Amino acid sequence: MNNLWRNAKYNLIEKIIRRYPDLQDFLETSNFEPSIKREDSRLVVVRPKVAIACNLPKAFAEGNCEIDFSNIILRNLKITLNHQDILNQLMIGLNTQLDWSCRLFLKQLDTDTFQVNLGKITLILSELEALDLCFCVDVVCQEYKKSIIEFENSLETWDFEFVEVANFRGFILFSVGEKLWKLMLQFADEFDYSKGKSEWHLFNREDISIRVSRGIRDHAFILPKIDNHLSLTSNNKINILYKINDVYLQFMKKGKVTYWQQDIGVKGTWTARYTKHWLLEKYIPQVISYYLQKFQLSESELLAEIINYKGDRLEIKQINEIKDLLPYLRDIQSWLHISKTNIPATLLQSYYQAFTDLIRNTDSSITGIDYIIRNLLAVQWKNTQTEILDNYRQYNFKYAINCLEEQIAKINNNKYENSFPADLITRTFIWIIENGKISFSQAQLNAAKQALQPLWEESRFQMRHVFVNL
Repeated sequence: MNNLWRNAKYNLIEKIIRRYPDLQDFLETSNFEPSIKREDSRLVVVRPKVAIACNLPKAFAEGNCEIDFSNIILRNLKITLNHQDILNQLMIGLNTQLDWSCRLFLKQLDTDTFQVNLGKITLILSELEALDLCFCVDVVCQEYKKSIIEFENSLETWDFEFVEVANFRGFILFSVGEKLWKLMLQFADEFDYSKGKSEWHLFNREDISIRVSRGIRDHAFILPKIDNHLSLTSNNKINILYKINDVYLQFMKKGKVTYWQQDIGVKGTWTARYTKHWLLEKYIPQVISYYLQKFQLSESELLAEIINYKGDRLEIKQINEIKDLLPYLRDIQSWLHISKTNIPATLLQSYYQAFTDLIRNTDSSITGIDYIIRNLLAVQWKNTQTEILDNYRQYNFKYAINCLEEQIAKINNNKYENSFPADLITRTFIWIIENGKISFSQAQLNAAKQALQPLWEESRFQMRHVFVNL
């Protein structure tokens, strides 16, 4: 609160100073010289009122940024934001206008005054300062987001749970029993790449982890994750984690930022997906076969303890059945429910239209018409819940489509939409697809898939990286 009061006073002082023409030139020359400079993972974006110098994230390594202001009152203030600050505070509402209320760090107080929360510091900025700040944030965060997405895409990690353990981060591929994990470790010891030249001499043990390598080219690092209150001596499930080799981070630090991406493949760095496949289809069967007779093991018992976390969905582009859209719609609905922010209308317009067209020809006898109408009337705020429950019998599925059409017309004329009505509309789409008999064309399904892809990708990114620690 003291920070807020102090900066409000400083802002008032600047406004008073500006009334004096003799000081106007001095104030203007205090502005920064606009520029955008990028060198490897270092990005500096400068506007007259604000400058942001950012270290972009590199694979598992986190980024950070420092924000400076040209305002003579704030000239000595340097705000440092860490990785989570950038994701949690700055990443929402990119490329939106000041008065849309889409940005989590920004609140409009009056026509020319904005409250800004950066890290643990609260500032009061003028409209020009807020505009320059948002411009810098947009450029920095677009590149920040791009770096994270490129990393996940390149190493095929999206389908695996991200975890942090001690001093490293990784992705859970699957789980095995304690006995099988010990055999995996023992096999890696026996077939260290320094002990022979067979096709299986490609390991090197590092503590309790397994390095898959031939001594020159590292493929992957496999580590166990055990709950703190458990140990390897008890009968527990061991999560198998995938971790990128730190050697590639060292190449990045030397300026070879894209080296690790160029090296991805079967003969280079293995992706998480390929590593999982290799472990389940080749390595574990080889381990079991090697020790089966030696230790009088039960192959079926060892295999039964493997928990394979398989995805329950087709890729969007591969979908041919309407119900296969449901997992993606549920992801979007969960995101909309938790975000509680305004969303740019452009992200929802084609989504509303395509899915309304897709479910337009639904059998009117669909069950749960009261649920559908309740959601859609709540979107439009036409009735109280009591009135809806008392009068829902007068409504039918045709009326529901009319409500959706009204919302499409509305959002096509708006700049943003609150997540609450978007949540309710998505719940409606889910219900109809789950319970309705729908006649649709291939063109309608293709349009729905095309509209779904960018919205789902945004929800996936935010749920995985932005809202995870909020």
